[in-house]
Amino acid sequence: MSRLGVLYALTEKEIDTLRFLPAEERYDYMLEEIEENLLETPRGCELDKAWEGIQYCLGGGQWCEENSVPTNIIFGGEFLVETDDEIMTLKNYDDVKKIVDYLRQNNLQDIIRKNFWNIDEQDFMYRDDNGLNHVLGWSEDILSFYENALKENCQVIFTVDL
Repeated sequence: MSRLGVLYALTEKEIDTLRFLPAEERYDYMLEEIEENLLETPRGCELDKAWEGIQYCLGGGQWCEENSVPTNIIFGGEFLVETDDEIMTLKNYDDVKKIVDYLRQNNLQDIIRKNFWNIDEQDFMYRDDNGLNHVLGWSEDILSFYENALKENCQVIFTVDL
């Protein structure tokens, strides 16, 4: 179980193609088509295993899946895939704009530093100085990723295999 999370900025056409597929085929399609073309480009933002720590920090140290800023920056959004093994959520254009506005006004690194130690050790096994540095390091590109998604008029999906 890798638990590696990634954000992808998708055009309306790419979202329509994804939505057209049966839910059980979407994750494989993402791996074969979206990941293949967008990973390591400005339209892909790797989060490694840090996505979970970031999500906890956005919730003040608690897990929160509310579909509103700030807790939808990583995990939240409309669920396109939700199984025991795979998750894919979608942030629409309006969500992306709100996320960019929020991140421009609120430094994500500061949010992480403030809330990281509020995470219960039983909920997040990497709760130590190395874990904090890991979460901080992988979160550095999130604002620029979302700004690029907004500029390119893209929606954003978050994907993780559990």
